[in-house]
Amino acid sequence: MAGVIPILPTPFTPEGAVDDESFRDVVDAAIAGGAHGLAMFGLASEYYKLSDAERARLVKILVQQTARRCPVVISITPHSTLLAKREAAQAVESGADALMLLPPFFLGPSPRAVARHIQEVAAVAKLPMILQYAPLQTGQVIEPDAFAELSGSIPNLTRVKVDMVPAGPTISDLCSRGIACFVGYMGLDLPEDFSRGATGVMPTVSVTAALAEIWRLLDDDQEKARSLHHELLPLLNFMMQSVEFLIACEKEILVHLGVLRSSYRREPTIHLDHAQKTELDMLLDRLAGGLSLMKNTLHRRGS
Repeated sequence: MAGVIPILPTPFTPEGAVDDESFRDVVDAAIAGGAHGLAMFGLASEYYKLSDAERARLVKILVQQTARRCPVVISITPHSTLLAKREAAQAVESGADALMLLPPFFLGPSPRAVARHIQEVAAVAKLPMILQYAPLQTGQVIEPDAFAELSGSIPNLTRVKVDMVPAGPTISDLCSRGIACFVGYMGLDLPEDFSRGATGVMPTVSVTAALAEIWRLLDDDQEKARSLHHELLPLLNFMMQSVEFLIACEKEILVHLGVLRSSYRREPTIHLDHAQKTELDMLLDRLAGGLSLMKNTLHRRGS
C-alpha cells in the first residue's frame, strides 16, 4: 500500500437515503483519477451518520465496483472492542484488502485499554492494518514510542496515518523507528511529508487526480511537483477548515464535476453560505485552466 488512497464520501439522495448508484460513480471516478487504492469510513465518509446495515451495504458495493482494480481499505471505527472485532471480521469476509483502525477515544480510555483494543482487532483481521492517528479530532495523544511498541508486537500493523498539521515531525519520528506513514489532512504539506518518508496520502476524491500527478512527480521532478502542489494549495487550505466543512466542500465539488447527483449531508452539518460558495467557485475556476481535478469525464449509467 502506497501512493494516493482517497477517502470515499457517502453520497445521499436529496431525501437523505444512501445513493448506491452515485457511490458506484464515485468509486469509478476515483480510480479513473489515478487512485492507488480506495478507503471507506474515514471521517470524510460521514461514517458516524450511517447505520450498521448501510455500512455493510456500502462495503459490499465498494468491493464489487472496485473489482480488484486497486486495493480496498475499510476503516473500523466502533469504540467497543467486541463490535470492532465483529466489523473487522465482516470486512475481511466481504473482500477488503486492508483495514484502517481508528482507536477508541470517547471518555478517555487508558493507553493500555487502547493498545489491547488495537491488538485484538488486528488479531481477528490478519490483514495489513493502518492505524489512524487524529489527535485534533479525538483528543488522544499517542507517543512515537507507543506506536513503535505496537508495531513491534502486531505483525500486520503496517502503517500509521498521521492526521494532523504539521505532520512532518511526527512522520520523521515514526519513520526513524521503522514505522511507515501515510499522511491525511488533504496532503496540505505533502512535498515536505514525502521528503520526510511518507509513503502515501489519503485525501478526498475530488483532488485525487491532482494529487496522483503530484505524487508521481515527487519521485521524478521535485520542483514541478512543488509548483503543482502550490497551485492546488489554496483549495486544500479552504476545504480543510474543519471536517464537516471539508465534507460540505467535497460534495459541492463532486456535484460540480458531475460525479454526484446531490450534495446532501445528514444533519447536523455545515451549510456553505453565499460567500463560501462564491469563494469555492473562484478557487475551482482558477484550477480549471491548469491542474486537472478530474482526469476522465464520467458518463452516467444509462445515459
